[in-house]
Amino acid sequence: MTIAHLEYTSVTPRQIEVLTFLAKQDHWSVGAVAVALGVSSAAATKAIARLERKGLVTRSVDMMDRRCVNVHITRAGNDALHQNTRSV
Repeated sequence: MTIAHLEYTSVTPRQIEVLTFLAKQDHWSVGAVAVALGVSSAAATKAIARLERKGLVTRSVDMMDRRCVNVHITRAGNDALHQNTRSV
């Protein structure tokens, strides 16, 4: 069993919700994620940081507005999302 497979099994329902939202578009700002999920920017940042540590999302600074951080779902994130939504 690979480490990546172990991480997929530890994806929480809330993280699946975040991944589902992120999969709708190429990238989102942290603020947009917060609004869509009905949480504070701080809560969204914490959730995204956990997903980033698992390799399921990446964050990058917006080159047009360096105060803004964009979030992208990774291939592993898409795989985790599909694996967890199939088993439901």
